[in-house]
Order: sequence, then structure tokens, then C-alpha cells
Amino acid sequence: MEQAMQTISEPRVGDKALDLVRGQILFSRRSPNEAAPAALAEGYVQPLVGYDVPIRNARPILDRLSIEEQGFTLVRHTTGCATVRDPQVMRERYLAEMVPFIKNHFNASWVVPRREGVILRHAGGSSVAKVRSTATAAHIDYAPVAAPVVAAMEDRVQGMPTRSYSRMLIVQAWRALSPPPQDFPLAVCDRRTLDPLDICPHDWSPKQEPGYSFRSSLIQYNADQRWYYFPRMIEDEVLLFRIYDSNVHFNSGAPHSGFDDRRAYPDARPRESVEARFFVYFA
Repeated sequence: MEQAMQTISEPRVGDKALDLVRGQILFSRRSPNEAAPAALAEGYVQPLVGYDVPIRNARPILDRLSIEEQGFTLVRHTTGCATVRDPQVMRERYLAEMVPFIKNHFNASWVVPRREGVILRHAGGSSVAKVRSTATAAHIDYAPVAAPVVAAMEDRVQGMPTRSYSRMLIVQAWRALSPPPQDFPLAVCDRRTLDPLDICPHDWSPKQEPGYSFRSSLIQYNADQRWYYFPRMIEDEVLLFRIYDSNVHFNSGAPHSGFDDRRAYPDARPRESVEARFFVYFA
């Protein structure tokens, strides 16, 4: 029988108390003498450290969350791709669903998807080529200096003309494909609780895309950071979070990471998920 979420006493948020779980998230080392256990993560060569982080259930405060303020929110969107596991098929079919949805949701002038940014993940590993494992380090995918460059590169890759804009967002959409509860859900940090000094530049070269690299950001641990997640996500729920906003530029993205939630749900199923990135433009 499925076990109920374990909770920890937490100060009230408004007139409600949020349930907590604790999960390990990996962070960039702040100093050589940092008192935290060393850890390794796939794709990272620099030293990381692990912290047992309180992660709050954001469902009770969903009506207070927004891309503009906290940097993330949860929305409903029905997908016809829940059973697709072929990365190439998923990319074409999923973007056909998501691009018009993202454009309408943000009332954008136009939306450009990052075609190689549709990523299938499986927490337990997969025999399917190009299906990746779960990311467990706190990060923001694009550093501010890299975001406009990556957006312009995607225009060139897709043969699209460069257009002027008044604002550009980079938004990531994350969806669980496996039934709830998932063993490695995604946690997102309220961007307002992130000190700019917590952000550490990092050069990222995904092994799945040889020759492609960009400046990313790893996050250093700070007890003032507030981490949230949406337990028991279903396939028709999408977690939207902001990676970059040209109106804010610095410190505009929401850090995120997968974490092991089997303390709360010992019988949780291996998480399968799909994520996609979108350049959202306003004329």
C-alpha cells in the first residue's frame, strides 16, 4: 500500500503550513573547507557537495505561484505523447503539441523551440539510445551571458530570420510520463530566495551533442533558498519554469534538480519524464 508523505514542522506560509520532504540535492562547492559530503554527478568534472534539503509541497499554494515572481508554476495540458519513448518520434510529436500551447499560454508574439532540447529521461536507466538519466545537481541551464547567444543559434539552425523583440523568455516545460508517485521528481527553487552569489558559472558540453557547448550555471547551497515540488504529478500536468528573462537578465532563472523522494514514497515507480525548452518572444 502506498505510504503517505512524511511531513516535517514548517513555518506557516500565509495561513497554511506546507508539508515537507527532505531530499539530497548536489551543489557546487562554495569553498574547499565546506562541511558537506563530496558527491559526483554525471557530466560534471568539478567537485560537488550533497545537502539534505527541505523541499516543500507547492500544491497548496499553486494559486500564488507564477513565472514572473517565483519563476515557476504548474499548469494543465493534455498530451497525446504519454506512451512515446522513441526520442525522435517524441521530439516531432511533442513540439507540435507544445509550441502552440506555449505561445497561447504566454500570449507571445512567436515561439521557437530548441529542437534538440526535447529530452526523455528515465531514473532507472534505459536501453533506448538518447534517453538520459536523472539530473541531480542544482543548476540553471543557461547563464545570462549565454541565453541570447543560444537563442540566436537556434534561429540559425532552423533557418529562421533574426527578428527584433522587446522581451525574450526561455521557458522549460517538464512533464512526468510514468504513473505517480515518481521516485525522482523535480524540485524547483523560488528564484527570489537565490542570492546572486549562489550562482556559479559552468561550461556545459552535453555528451549527447558533440561539438555543442554553452555557459550554464551551477548553484551553491544557501540555507535561505526555498525549494518546492509537486508530488504525484500526472501526465497532463506540466511544470513550467523560467531559465532566462531579458527584462531581468541577471538572476532571472529558477534553479532546479531531481531528487530521491523514496523516503516519502518507498514504493515509488522509476520516474520517466520529458522536458522541452522554448524561446518565447514578445514583439
